[in-house]
Amino acid sequence: METVTKQEKSRDLPFISEQEAARRHLLSADMLQKLHLMPTTAPVARCNAKSGEILYYNPERVKEAPAAHWYGKKEKPKAPAKRPPSGEVRRMSARYAATCGFYSAAALARMYYEPTEGPVAFYMTKSGTRVDLFDRATCRRLPLPCTKCGTGVRYRAKLCEACYRAEMDARRREGDLYRSAKYGASREATLFFDLEMTGVYSHDEVLSVTVMNAAGELLFHSLTRPERKKRWRRTEEIHGITPDMVKESPTLYEIAPELRTILNSAKRLIAFGTSTDLMHLQRLYGTREEKRALREKALDCAAEFARYAHEHELGLTHLSLSDAMTHFGLSWEGTAHSSLADTDACRRVFEQLFPHYYESE
Repeated sequence: METVTKQEKSRDLPFISEQEAARRHLLSADMLQKLHLMPTTAPVARCNAKSGEILYYNPERVKEAPAAHWYGKKEKPKAPAKRPPSGEVRRMSARYAATCGFYSAAALARMYYEPTEGPVAFYMTKSGTRVDLFDRATCRRLPLPCTKCGTGVRYRAKLCEACYRAEMDARRREGDLYRSAKYGASREATLFFDLEMTGVYSHDEVLSVTVMNAAGELLFHSLTRPERKKRWRRTEEIHGITPDMVKESPTLYEIAPELRTILNSAKRLIAFGTSTDLMHLQRLYGTREEKRALREKALDCAAEFARYAHEHELGLTHLSLSDAMTHFGLSWEGTAHSSLADTDACRRVFEQLFPHYYESE
């Protein structure tokens, strides 16, 4: 794979779960490698797995990769085909012709090529029929057909423009219906949260926790002191929390009783990227049943915005919280990338996505 830049590893890239990535049909680097594809744009999401960070790419923004891309070695130039002298069309076996890149017109049509020059060789079938062979290097590449209707020329996602537009219209109608539904949720029981941490991996520690309800009431906000980490220079540049700022703060486990009480009162927990934050909150609970109950309450606003952006073809690259705020014309309250500002921003973005979420039928 190509080297991942610092920008691609930044806070702007939303976290999602592996299940959510599968639901959205995103492709990981390993999957791209197995399919011999390479991305044409930056990753759209990331996930913290046991094996490390996984970057996910848009399946509609990939292309076929050369062998050298995956195996890290210079691609050996192919030996030139032993072409017959100019003007001579000689006889050869079909197998040897294929090694030279010579194919029949029918075989070329199946590969979506069309001859532009005369035959360079031929072979004879068992019935004595002569089959002319053409050099694929001199052939014209034909447009690939739509995988749905089979007639139109591919435009995007292996579909022709008409089929692609029809599919996107159907997806958009379904998504808009889902987002505009009235769910009758309680603003007091719908909580938004955000954590700032020393890093993005499971072994990193929490530096700040914020929880507020859908009415905008701040229920909990505190800096927390890491028990192992002494410095976090890379993430400090993002959220601005320094070691001196948290040295007198309580640890995460010291605030756990109060935080658990608040989280247990929620019927829905929403964050912009729940994967890592929820993993740290689950550590506050002792039993598997409690951890599962917490996860079942969670809803990922980042995943909902990604679906909206795809269905409405916004053309965004990272689909970050900042992107969502900009798209909906919202202004930040406080400093972006602090848990307090991010929690409030997530709450307001969610209301843009689900304008009738708290209304009843």
